[in-house]
Amino acid sequence: MNELKRCPFCGEIPRTEVEVTKMGGGEDHVDFSVHCTNCGTFKIVRLKINGFVNFFDVEKAQEQVIQAWNQRAVTE
Repeated sequence: MNELKRCPFCGEIPRTEVEVTKMGGGEDHVDFSVHCTNCGTFKIVRLKINGFVNFFDVEKAQEQVIQAWNQRAVTE
């Protein structure tokens, strides 16, 4: 897993959260978010799941949101 970069706007260390939502009818999903509690900047990845949510679904969502958060327009 990649390490999270600091917030690109205020420099604070972001937090991560995962939420598994049971919608019923095969529309379950995993939301994994990275957000800055200082300035409110955030990224969310939502994976729709058919059937049961497992560890690999959560890990995949986590990897995708960290990659999106760490992407910067300017190379550091």
